Amino acid sequence: MEPISIRIDYWTYPNSSFSGEEPEGIEEFRSDLQETYVSLVKGQSGALGGGLYDLVVQVTSSISLRDFVSLILGGVAYDLVKSGTHSLILRPLIAAIKKLKAKNKEKNIEVDELKLFFQDIDVILKKVATRSLFDDLEQIIKAVAESYEAIKGPTGEPPYEIHIPVFEDPAPRFCRYRSLLDVDETIEEVSADSYLHLWGARYNLEGQIRVFDVQKQILINERYMTQDEYWKACEIEWAKENDITQPNN
Repeated sequence: MEPISIRIDYWTYPNSSFSGEEPEGIEEFRSDLQETYVSLVKGQSGALGGGLYDLVVQVTSSISLRDFVSLILGGVAYDLVKSGTHSLILRPLIAAIKKLKAKNKEKNIEVDELKLFFQDIDVILKKVATRSLFDDLEQIIKAVAESYEAIKGPTGEPPYEIHIPVFEDPAPRFCRYRSLLDVDETIEEVSADSYLHLWGARYNLEGQIRVFDVQKQILINERYMTQDEYWKACEIEWAKENDITQPNN
């Protein structure tokens, strides 16, 4: 079976070392992951404030989302998918993270972002509820499977990237729809239900960016912004207001 690659990045409480104050049991966590995956777990000392010990988890699999969807709709458990030499096995990852969290309750370790890189489509999930992202992962994955055909563009092209979730901004500054912000957020109605409301989708051949209404199973011909795009737009606006030339890149 072809190996699954996992990379986990996080910010730690600063101390005299580069990696900062590491979570208890982090070496055991690394060893647990290496039993199943080709893995890299990397902490870096960060500034004090929000985001410390929030994990950004990137999973790269040799399976395609198309095949993954077929297996899920066929009744296969979302966290233990196998198809020939291809697989996306998440169960050991989830167990290892739960184990790490149990040893570090005072550090409030959570998966802030989960990036599932399939061979054809990237699915990027951002934690927005107060509970663990894994508590809602099964229903999100099932919704992705059930929406696979509906989220294709007008030409039948599947997106190359799906962002889950996005939100309609009640006071849009640059774009009607966007991802949630880590700081200075003004959108208030956010819960676990948000995972199954609006998604963002990007298409290669069409060169389009659209919003997908999960409940209505329709594409909305509107752009959305990721958090990085939103902050970049803020920088450009600030530079224009202060007459500062922006670099070309």
